[in-house]
Amino acid sequence: MNRGSIVRTANYNSVSTAAGPKRPRPACEGEDPDLFFPVGDGTRALFQAATAKAICRRCPLQDSCLEGALERGEEFGVWGGTDERDRRAMRRLVARTAA
Repeated sequence: MNRGSIVRTANYNSVSTAAGPKRPRPACEGEDPDLFFPVGDGTRALFQAATAKAICRRCPLQDSCLEGALERGEEFGVWGGTDERDRRAMRRLVARTAA
């Protein structure tokens, strides 16, 4: 047999099926998404926002969530432990510091 005619195939038996490093899961996973989008300024909405922020405080992804919300310009909802007012204040502070 001519060595040039041998076809080599990949050996998939050597592919590792071991799980990679465990990725952190967001604390909000499984929560009702509406919880993170309070409507209005009444007592119920304030309590809802406080509850959402409490969930964020225990989240291993809080910083990256907030960073993403700021980059996307999220105007509504609780993201990374902040609400609309918190993020507006952050943007104003950054604008004043940059000026």
